Amino acid sequence: MSKTYLQVVTGLFLGLLSITASALSDAEFRTSLEAARQGQWNKVSENASDHVLAPYIEYHRIKRNLPDVSAADVRAYATENADSPLSRWIVRHATLTYGAARKWDEVLSLNEYAPADAPGRCIYYRAKLIKDQAAAFDGGRQLWLSGSSRPEQCDDLFKAMLSRGEINEQAIWQRAVLALQAGNRSLSDYLLRKLPAEWKATSRTFRQLRTSPEKLLTLDKIFPDGVERSDMGYAVLAYLVRRQPETVAKLYPQLAEAGVLSQAHLERVGNMLAARSYRFDADERPEIVDQLLSDLGDGNLIGPVLREAIAQSDWTAVLAWTDKVQGSERESGYHMYWRGRALEALGRSEAAHHAYTKAASAREFYGFLAAEKLALPYELKQTKTSLQEGQLEAVADSPAIARIRALWAIGEEGLAADEWNFTLLRHPSDTPVYAELAKQNGWPALAVQATISGRHWNLLEHRFPLAYQDEFSRWAEEYDLDPSLLMSIARRESAFNPHARSPVGARGLMQIMPATAKQVAREKNLVLHDVNEDLMDYRTNIPLGSYYVRSLLERYQGNLIAALAGYNAGPHKVDRWLKDAPVAYDQFIESIPYRETRDYVKAVLAYRVIFSSLKGKEVTAVLDPDERVFAQQLSQADSATPVRN
Repeated sequence: MSKTYLQVVTGLFLGLLSITASALSDAEFRTSLEAARQGQWNKVSENASDHVLAPYIEYHRIKRNLPDVSAADVRAYATENADSPLSRWIVRHATLTYGAARKWDEVLSLNEYAPADAPGRCIYYRAKLIKDQAAAFDGGRQLWLSGSSRPEQCDDLFKAMLSRGEINEQAIWQRAVLALQAGNRSLSDYLLRKLPAEWKATSRTFRQLRTSPEKLLTLDKIFPDGVERSDMGYAVLAYLVRRQPETVAKLYPQLAEAGVLSQAHLERVGNMLAARSYRFDADERPEIVDQLLSDLGDGNLIGPVLREAIAQSDWTAVLAWTDKVQGSERESGYHMYWRGRALEALGRSEAAHHAYTKAASAREFYGFLAAEKLALPYELKQTKTSLQEGQLEAVADSPAIARIRALWAIGEEGLAADEWNFTLLRHPSDTPVYAELAKQNGWPALAVQATISGRHWNLLEHRFPLAYQDEFSRWAEEYDLDPSLLMSIARRESAFNPHARSPVGARGLMQIMPATAKQVAREKNLVLHDVNEDLMDYRTNIPLGSYYVRSLLERYQGNLIAALAGYNAGPHKVDRWLKDAPVAYDQFIESIPYRETRDYVKAVLAYRVIFSSLKGKEVTAVLDPDERVFAQQLSQADSATPVRN
């Protein structure tokens, strides 16, 4: 399309923008936006051009007309809307559409540099083949050398490079090695089949090593140029350590002694092997794994063996493993708390007191437990926002905030969040200002996101806004629950985004599965018209989630840890975990096999302390006595209780 298109059509929607009130009502503009999405331009109001969200209408107009809209027009639109994610979205969509239409000049006219995403980069370097083959080949080689499958947009570029010898036998071999290293065996085999006959022996050896890795110790053949024994061996071991860590553990000392791998490759395999310590029982774990864990001193890698010792009350081992943790993690609340527990159990009370004191300085679950043991106040480390005069007003009056308000008003919370996140990325130094603005506007999810984006961990009033208080209090009273507990669950589940959706289908503030919602609705004689939509309404979501929490507490005789674990992972799994669970509540948490669930339980309990404190309530215990009593009979939960998750 020519400049005339931009002047006549785009001008209608971009030249009349105003952040003042539109002549259209929210409902009327919503109708126009939906019509634009469907390409029904006769239903788009002429007055939409005066609305602050007019760029969204124009976005769909340009998108609908691609690839016939010129790169110049797309670029002009992107420049006009540089402060909105619309600019990135339209450039990416146009690049993909131009590529599919093989409009290479338009691709290069639109993109000064290679796009960040793989499909866009493939299209960009394919377009470069016409005028700058050297640059195209350089970019193509970087795309080629990946252990993952590449998008279909790369096919043209790779075919051209193969036909001109820019992707040769060595490059095919390199990618086959990278693919196996990444665990992509099928891609590796596919590439090996593409090698010429003279590579047959090398390919066969590479495949044999997957089933007989011990042959690496005697591998002394002369391979084609570009083939290194260390690269081959590392790929095989990286592949096997995920599937047969015991095989790699047995072979590792011999490989280290024989110098089969380079030092860098040997260290990487060692890290990968140490990371799979959880695959071995304590009494069967090879010495080399413990040695690697000790040498590395990584708290995350040591985690599985430490948790195993905690669950088994092996306090000597707990003390030994916490002592091996290196770096800043060594004195984290988690490690100091368990070090204190071990020292206390071993009768070393003075040393235990010292460890607990260090742990108590952390604002986290175990820091709070340590403070409790010492009868110390919780370390909340709260700070307030410090804004300069006029700073808040300047942000509030910006076009981006006007769009966010308007999107919120028409029910486009997802697009509002996209605009918000884009704005935070563009103004990283102003994230405290945006956090305060969100708080004042009653946008709790956006306030939380601002603190995360700016890493403002001590802005507790913004990280933990007292959102939906009346609704949480109402249903907490109805089901005899702590409203701060319900708020903590919602904060962990959705960060107070009432329209949150999880990959597995959970919805809304308290992230309730539709099947769970239907079960609860049947028990409470509630009518759900459209369960997926109803769960996005906090007035439905909160009562359903609150009732479910109460039912789990009844199932587990008031034990909050088991109830929270059930809320996250499902009660069937918790019933299994309880059968061999340690009696002590803190040890049970560490015995939970799912990291997500362990972290979830600890986070919700810590959040409850924070929310209660922000409400001005004096908190002296993370868990009430009846919430932490852990009888083994809990494992024999009433089989008549319906499973709701």
